[in-house]
Amino acid sequence: MQRQYLYIWIIILAVILNDCSSQKVGVYDDLNKQKMEKSFDKYMGTPYKWGGTEPGRGVDCSGFTSGIYQDQGIIIPRTSQMQYAVGDEVARDDLQYGDLLFFDTLGKGVSHVGVYTGGNKMIHASSKTGVTEVPMATDYWMKRYIGARRLTGSDLRSGEVGGEFHLLAKAYPIRIRRLIDVPTADIIENRFIGLDIQNDANGNLRVATSVSIWNRWEWGLEVQVNQFLGENLDDFGFELPFACTKFRIWEQKGKILPSLAIGAESSSRHWTVSKTDSTGEVVERQWSPPRNAYVVASYKYDRFKKMHLGRGRVSGGLAMTDLYAYHDTSATRDGATDAFLFMGVEQQITRRLITTIEFDHIFLKDVGLTWNMGFQFALNNSSSIAYTWRNIGAKQRSLERAMQFSYILDY
Repeated sequence: MQRQYLYIWIIILAVILNDCSSQKVGVYDDLNKQKMEKSFDKYMGTPYKWGGTEPGRGVDCSGFTSGIYQDQGIIIPRTSQMQYAVGDEVARDDLQYGDLLFFDTLGKGVSHVGVYTGGNKMIHASSKTGVTEVPMATDYWMKRYIGARRLTGSDLRSGEVGGEFHLLAKAYPIRIRRLIDVPTADIIENRFIGLDIQNDANGNLRVATSVSIWNRWEWGLEVQVNQFLGENLDDFGFELPFACTKFRIWEQKGKILPSLAIGAESSSRHWTVSKTDSTGEVVERQWSPPRNAYVVASYKYDRFKKMHLGRGRVSGGLAMTDLYAYHDTSATRDGATDAFLFMGVEQQITRRLITTIEFDHIFLKDVGLTWNMGFQFALNNSSSIAYTWRNIGAKQRSLERAMQFSYILDY
């Protein structure tokens, strides 16, 4: 087992070194205004098409902005939410030609993006009129305006295609839908599929995928293969699939109202707790699933400027679960549904590194508080690796270590 983990670490180290060796090749500090105007002419009048990226045939708002900057030789993230994570924040009275403008048109955070062209005007892909230039200083746009980003001055790394450069996100780009075990109010964006692959110290492999519906509703499925990389082949086999769903009620609004979501899980990840009853007999109680139903709130906060740290987020909520009592070979329902609290914090340390700590099963009887921690490193704007420790300080469970690779795929 130690040798297998050594091989895994060697592979991950090679990926990180390869990524770091090719990442920074300079600073994007020369916006070619003439070339951008030609790009605007190429896209002007293109009809709106959700998910579209082709000038003349159909584009959506973020497909238009990513295409404009691709003509500059710069690759930026595909969606408006992820584009809001790149570049430098710009005050509204300091806008310059080529800055990206972001709006909340759906009441759930960043949902629209355009390009500033000067004179309080912008070019964007409108869902009604297609790519067009409009005044932004109107009641409609000013009420929905969130902020602006300037891409000039940002670090670049070499791209996979000759002559292209990829813009590095200054804010952590990956939407973390689950810390380690604790859920957040984030869901995966529409048009994307999330893939998580995790291997623990016992040789078990977990593969999870998730997809969103309507940018508010997420569905997920996880399969565990026992002893996939383990030494005990007698225990090799599949667990029952783990299914989950989450619905985001609203996204964070300003600095007061946090994001809020509700969800439910059905899990095959059981563990057993032994308890002595009133007769002195030991009864094993198996906890499943972890969260039959839950409500979670997440609050994002700005960076600690004095400590030179990045952004962070606090998540917490209330969950309901069932405890089952096992006696001999028969399982019987233990009784009423139990409730417990959970919370977690994620903090950006560097542009690519996030540390996480969470507390689970707070006030859950016969189980007790458990806490987990881990580190997550962004390989690029759509993938990351993580190393976690579970069950730190837990009385009935041993410490678990796991490694995880996460990827977000645009379909």
